[in-house]
Amino acid sequence: METTNILEINNLNVYYNKKHHVLKDISFSMKRGEILGLVGESGCGKTSLAKAILGMQSNYDGSISLDCRNPQMVFQDPYSSLNPSKKIGWILEEPLRMKKGTEKLTHAKRQEKVAQMLEKVGLDIKIREHYPSELSGGQRQRIAIAAALLCDTGFLIADEPVSALDVTIQAQIIKLLLQLHKEMGLSILFISHDLRVVYMMCDRVMIMRDGMILERGCVDEIYKNPQNDYTKLLLEAANIN
Repeated sequence: METTNILEINNLNVYYNKKHHVLKDISFSMKRGEILGLVGESGCGKTSLAKAILGMQSNYDGSISLDCRNPQMVFQDPYSSLNPSKKIGWILEEPLRMKKGTEKLTHAKRQEKVAQMLEKVGLDIKIREHYPSELSGGQRQRIAIAAALLCDTGFLIADEPVSALDVTIQAQIIKLLLQLHKEMGLSILFISHDLRVVYMMCDRVMIMRDGMILERGCVDEIYKNPQNDYTKLLLEAANIN
């Protein structure tokens, strides 16, 4: 794993409607090739942080430095991010059609890249002819991951990517993300409220509450010796401590 930082955030404050202070003085860095977990209850600011990193949130102060082009989000509900009126092949070719100049790809080359990516995420090439509504939740999440990776990114923000799936499919998607991380050297900010999933996925973890990071460190260190009372409560609720 390289030691250079892919993401650095300093003194980040995010506001909604100027009055609602959502993120409060957030500072952290993330190494290239790392899987960093972000844990907290609904409404604590996890998704607001993701949107700020992706440039979807402009009302903030502080600094966000991302050393990567085309950062991509993988959502909890992939169905909402997949065009229901288009077949999977068309959806996956879309980021490739956007290339211009010397990067512009022929139709045959686009199809080849889509076929390679479908194989990489463990799906049959025939799925190109299906619509999103014809796929299972797990298949749709694999398509969402494939679409993100076809954007030539090395940085994924996975926002509760397995929480809408049953336990068996969760395990398959976690295994896939870990495999892609290893094969492609991906950096992943893994957002979740599920401490067990974070333990399986992540190198380090940050605990967030009310827009603030309360505790951070290596997963083993935080899980075995939590210092913050809120972290202890979360671990007890998950039957981990």
